[in-house]
Amino acid sequence: MDEVDIANDAMLESLERTLAALRKEPKGPQPEFCVECEEPIPPARQKLRLDLCIDCAQLRERAQRVLRNN
Repeated sequence: MDEVDIANDAMLESLERTLAALRKEPKGPQPEFCVECEEPIPPARQKLRLDLCIDCAQLRERAQRVLRNN
């Protein structure tokens, strides 16, 4: 393997990391309203691209815990 092969491999690896990061980026607008109750989602949750308000998220988590324990 010569210097050109090493440089090419490094460039391809960098390109693959960049493309993987771009694929993970959320697409579309930030959710403004809860998908369950349609109440506004607080700005901090919007930045995280969460689609549930705090109350609905807590209810869902509780329901999942109950289902797991049964």
